Amino acid sequence: MLVKYAAAISLPLSALVCGILFFFYYEKSEVDRAVLETNETLVVHLQMSLLSAEFKFIASDLKYLANQFALKQLFKDDGSADREYLAQNHIIFSKEKRIYDQVRYLDQNGMEVVRIDFNNGNPQSIAEEDLQSNKDRYYFKRTFALEKGQIYISPFDLNLEHGTIEEPLQPTVRFGIPVFDEYDEKRGVLILNYLAVDLLRTLEEIIPNNSISAQSMLLNSDGFWLVSTTLEDEWGFMYEGRQDRTFGNRFPDAWQQILGSESGQFQNTQGIFTFATVYPYRQIQRSNMDSRRINAPGL
Repeated sequence: MLVKYAAAISLPLSALVCGILFFFYYEKSEVDRAVLETNETLVVHLQMSLLSAEFKFIASDLKYLANQFALKQLFKDDGSADREYLAQNHIIFSKEKRIYDQVRYLDQNGMEVVRIDFNNGNPQSIAEEDLQSNKDRYYFKRTFALEKGQIYISPFDLNLEHGTIEEPLQPTVRFGIPVFDEYDEKRGVLILNYLAVDLLRTLEEIIPNNSISAQSMLLNSDGFWLVSTTLEDEWGFMYEGRQDRTFGNRFPDAWQQILGSESGQFQNTQGIFTFATVYPYRQIQRSNMDSRRINAPGL
């Protein structure tokens, strides 16, 4: 009996390696095995392409918002009418895109000036008295420290409301870009909270019809499961009592080999592993060779 684990894409959302992993329990001839390995390599690279394309689209959205007339007008006058005009533009954007839980403009002090919540498909602008300071949040600090044209991409995590994990779970990636006025003075940042649940579901579904036993898994840079065949393994870094639930603890030899290379396929006593690495920053940079720079901060 041959046990095969086809471990698939590494995806560094910071400077380290993460992964999407596929596991198989399969018994076939050597010919069938070769076909399986080829198919799963194709699947891995298809998923890698999907991730890269999605991040490019989001980067494009950020750059569009950073150059909106409504934002430039707010920099000039900073009146209530200008804030409302920007909010209405962001409501339309949120409603049409349907992939962002929040669209926010924060000033140079980290205070929310305009915040749009997706609100289950009915975007709404948050009242001024309910806007919050984000000056101590990691995504504000890292985004505000960037130069013009640079983009910040956070690791995957779960959205929190008042310090508690939101239910149902909302896998989120935060994208940020600093914004500048006509005099090139930095005036704050734009932050998009990307709803990643549909992306994760799509990645799981990209499996050949003949690989009935195949299952997708996604790991973060520390080897924690973001998507797993066992729900209790997922998002271990965000829950007490799950800190030891990592791919590296369960498959230490395979994890070390995956960390040592950007892509490949190998077999050990636990099975066959196929993997590749996605670098969102690198992919975005390739699509913007007009001297714009993309930042890749470490954890």
